[in-house]
Amino acid sequence: MTALIAIIVFLYGMIFLSFFDVLATRIPKGETLLGRSHCEHCDKQLKLVDVIPVLGFIINRGKCSTCHSPIPYYHPLIEIFGGLLFSIAYLFDGFTLPFWIAAIMISVLMIETIADIRYRIVIDRIWMLGLVPLMIIRIIQGSWVIHLISSVSIFVFLYLLAFIYQKATKKEALGGGDIKLYIFIGWLLTPVLSFLSLFLGSIFGLIYSVIKKKGQTYIPLVPFLAIGVYLAYYYGEWLINGYLSWIRM
Repeated sequence: MTALIAIIVFLYGMIFLSFFDVLATRIPKGETLLGRSHCEHCDKQLKLVDVIPVLGFIINRGKCSTCHSPIPYYHPLIEIFGGLLFSIAYLFDGFTLPFWIAAIMISVLMIETIADIRYRIVIDRIWMLGLVPLMIIRIIQGSWVIHLISSVSIFVFLYLLAFIYQKATKKEALGGGDIKLYIFIGWLLTPVLSFLSLFLGSIFGLIYSVIKKKGQTYIPLVPFLAIGVYLAYYYGEWLINGYLSWIRM
């Protein structure tokens, strides 16, 4: 039964990610969220079969059914990855409060990741919208004080770090959107885990910039911060305890 429910959660996760993909595309462009999906090349409205997650891509062989322009592969990959994240969240926690925290985390960070990769922005209204139910859950759990401290401390740290760096070098170290996003992340993670997620995300971003993006001035940081948050959320305590045990050897 658990496996069946995990599969159902996976399918719903793909549907959600398909919708989140639309949000991350339309909001930065100022497009309405009420209209039907359309092809990015010919602007024709998509048929029902075209918008079915992954299956529509397979049926149309990766092309628009009207103009036959190629559909980027990242669309089905995003849907599959999002479905897996939701399914993993269910397998970890079932339908408990931690699952809904994870669902909020996945939803917000996936939208912000897509927006950062495509348009180099963080959509403030998205993380703010996710922050409201997250704060309510933390109040119900009785852990709102530690998460308030986490949110404020990591935001202030990043703001001061960016301010000092900019004054010293006249260059921007972190985007304002990345810094504000940590107001939301602080309500996901404890103070220690928030800083761990920042450390992990920065390491992943640095590795990526060295390997893939030599000579380019902009590196989308949100995707790597999101990976850091996922790891810290599920494995943070294990990573910290393992590191402490290693340095004591």
